Amino acid sequence: MSMKAISRRTFLKGALASCLPLPFPSALFARQRTEPEGRPRVVEVRGPIEQSLEILLEELGGIAGFVTSGDTVLIKPNMSFPNPPEEATTTDPRLVRAMIDQCLRAGARRVLVADHPMRAVDLCLKMTGMKKACGDLPGVYLIGASQEGMFRRVALPRARELRNVQVLRAALDADVQINLPRMKSHGATTVSLGMKGNMGLIWNRTAFHSPLDLNEAIGDLNTLIRADLTILDGSRVLTAGGPLGPGPVEELGCLIGGRDPVAVDALGVRKVDWYGKRVAPEQVAHLVACHKRGVGEIDLDRVDFVSRKVTAL
Repeated sequence: MSMKAISRRTFLKGALASCLPLPFPSALFARQRTEPEGRPRVVEVRGPIEQSLEILLEELGGIAGFVTSGDTVLIKPNMSFPNPPEEATTTDPRLVRAMIDQCLRAGARRVLVADHPMRAVDLCLKMTGMKKACGDLPGVYLIGASQEGMFRRVALPRARELRNVQVLRAALDADVQINLPRMKSHGATTVSLGMKGNMGLIWNRTAFHSPLDLNEAIGDLNTLIRADLTILDGSRVLTAGGPLGPGPVEELGCLIGGRDPVAVDALGVRKVDWYGKRVAPEQVAHLVACHKRGVGEIDLDRVDFVSRKVTAL
C-alpha cells in the first residue's frame, strides 16, 4: 500500500483500531527494546543529516538493535505547525525519510509516521515537507491524528498527576517507537525535546496546562510512552520564540540520540543557550520529573558520550 495521510475511517478499520482497555502503564510497551546493562550511551554526530544518522545508529549497535523483520514501527516527528523546516519548529523531513529507509531495510512490515498537529492537518503535512519527502513508499503511512476516535484512553493508577490519558492507538499498538523531535524552545517548559514532544501522541493537551501541573503531567506521561530510540534534530535549533516561532535559529548541525530519553534530552539542553542563557538539565522541571520517575538519567556525569563528525567523502 502506498504512503498517504491516513483517514479516520481507514485508520479505525485497520488493525490499529483495537479498543481493549490497558489499565497499567507497564503493560503497554512490553516488547520494547531496552538499554543494555551499564551506563546509558548518548551519541552526537555533526554533519549532513543522512550520513549523521548512519553513524549515530552504528554507534548504538545498528538499526537491527531496534527494528526486526515484521515489526510495525511508529516514527514520531514534530509536524505540528504549517512551517517549513528552515524555521526550526518542525522536524527536518530529510531525517524522517532517512529513518524510514533504515526501518524498511531492517525488515519493518509497516512504518507509521504520526503526530497530532496543532493546525490544519493537510497544511501541516504539506508545509513541513513530510508528504514530499516520504514519497510513495509501500507500507508507509503518514498519520495526521486529528480525530478523537484515533485515540484510546489509558489509566495511570500509580501516576502522581495524570490519572488517565487518551493515547494515539498507533503508538499503543506499534512494536517499536522512534522519537524524532526538533530541538526548540518552549515558553512554558523552557525546551521542547523528546519527552515534551510525546504530548504529540495524546488527544487532550489543554488539560496538561490547566488544571494539571504541566511538568509533573509530562513526567507521568513518559512513564507510559517511552520511545525505544530518541534522536534530536539539532540541524537547526529554535533557541527562543518556541514552540511556534518565529525566533532566532542556531545552525547547530547535529543529531543527538540514544535509548535513554532523559539522557538524550539532558545533552540537548546543554548544547545551546536558551532564551539567551545557559540552562542546566536540572533546571528543566519536566526533565527532573521524568528522572524522578525512573524514566532515565539526568546526571550527565553518569552518561557515556560518543561525539563523531561526518568526514568528507
